[in-house]
Amino acid sequence: MNKSYQILEVRAAEGGARLLVEIEERVGEARQKEVLSLLCARLTRLPQRGGISLEEVEELRREAAICAAIGAGLRALGASGSSRRHLIEKLRVRGYSHDVAAAAVEELAEKGYLKEEEGALREAEKGLAKLWGDRRILADLQAKGYTAGALKYAEARLRTEDGAARCAQLIRKRRLCLSGEEAEVRRSVAALMRYGYTMQEIRSAQKYTKK
Repeated sequence: MNKSYQILEVRAAEGGARLLVEIEERVGEARQKEVLSLLCARLTRLPQRGGISLEEVEELRREAAICAAIGAGLRALGASGSSRRHLIEKLRVRGYSHDVAAAAVEELAEKGYLKEEEGALREAEKGLAKLWGDRRILADLQAKGYTAGALKYAEARLRTEDGAARCAQLIRKRRLCLSGEEAEVRRSVAALMRYGYTMQEIRSAQKYTKK
């Protein structure tokens, strides 16, 4: 049996920011309805009541998925900063296709909701709070997909910190040993390097731990 589609109703929501479009699918005597939530700003033309092709229905469904993904992206950004790549990955985990997730992230970036520089700074602050070394903080940012431009902001922030003093804080917190039995010293140094500290920072940290 052939399918046909009809737009039954188009109504505004959220002060006109969104449109709710009710579509009916007809197969013989069977009827099935769905309501799609669309962002008006993304539509090249407003849907009208009446018959509609399958291709047009699929495009409206895609726009509805992007609208939902934008909402999910906003909620994710409210919880923490993010790079474009990482936000796309988060949306993929939530069940959105790569195409839809990428379109949603692009929209968020264009509207100023996704600012990688601010996200990178926020993530760098989290690393500092965990007493990570600069190397680990920057490696974490790269793994999360931040661009080179965003990393420069984080690097500038890290330059204002004393890495050796931070390393000394970690030594005291973890009760690591940098003198005495050689095997114990090696284990402590290895632990500090996993946290992202250089040998120079580790050596310099000793002057703080002796105070």
